[in-house]
Amino acid sequence: MEMNATMVPMKVEWAQAWLSWVAATTTCLRALGVDCDQIDVAGYSGYAFHLCVDAKLCPSGPTVLSWDSLCEGIRNIGRSTNMYYGGQCHCEGFITDLTRAHCHTAFELAKAEVLMERPCVIWGAYVPEFAAVTGFTGDSYIVESFRGCMGQEQPPIRFDEVNAPGGVYLFMLPDKTETPVHNADRHAISRAVAMWNTPGFATYRYGADGYKLWAEALQAKRADGGGNAYNAACYAEGRRFANVFFGRMAKRQEFAAEKLDLASKRYGHAAEAMEHVAMLFPFPGGWGQPVADDAKIDLACKLLMEAQEAESQAVSLLAEVIAMEWPKQ
Repeated sequence: MEMNATMVPMKVEWAQAWLSWVAATTTCLRALGVDCDQIDVAGYSGYAFHLCVDAKLCPSGPTVLSWDSLCEGIRNIGRSTNMYYGGQCHCEGFITDLTRAHCHTAFELAKAEVLMERPCVIWGAYVPEFAAVTGFTGDSYIVESFRGCMGQEQPPIRFDEVNAPGGVYLFMLPDKTETPVHNADRHAISRAVAMWNTPGFATYRYGADGYKLWAEALQAKRADGGGNAYNAACYAEGRRFANVFFGRMAKRQEFAAEKLDLASKRYGHAAEAMEHVAMLFPFPGGWGQPVADDAKIDLACKLLMEAQEAESQAVSLLAEVIAMEWPKQ
């Protein structure tokens, strides 16, 4: 296609979620005929179990995970996967000829997918969030994103004007796949346990250590108001996704129903605590200003420790399920 060509955008329905990768991927999967919702996508990919906190509650935490690791779970629920990842930041202060080349490659790949009537997921649409590519015009993407459900305009995004800290990224879903639900469920449980035990690096901590660092950041009044609110909204949603996901699984996997149901309830307790934190610090918070309300900080720290304990119990139960003898399918 010529660079000045236009592809009429595909009609898709945005599957809203704070975790925008989950939203964009669910949107694309549904458009491709996969019967799924945000809970399925978050649970099978593992995103529901992600909790990463920066020492200052930077808003990057919810996207600091191995994007490669999300692919297998999506293959388990109905589509093959193909991912392009540049690996070098392409955002203000970090734009180079190399990152522009990454942008061009991603755009050409996205155009090919769109021409096959397959929407795909891109990182860095308008702000560092994920969106569904549904068309193109000239040298620009046409996307469906969180802006649409807020009634905001979604102007075309020039291929090299994506806001992509961490690197240019495109996630494609080329073909149908079939995986026995038994195997998919077992993989999801393993992902939940592994993600809780992800080792920290630099200023980031995961799982139980992430909860502790969060409380420490609040108590030391170094937690950014906007980042704190965004983290709370994302992780409250993730815990709730996990709660419902394992509740559904308990009905499918009768041999481990008791443990899965208990794990679901523990995630539910964690979700309730995290939802309370999100209510204490509603988004957008105060970007660039530290959280300083002592009464809210004290209550939030108590709630974070309650969530940590509940989620720790859930993960222990899931580890027991993995160790059980699974029926042959």
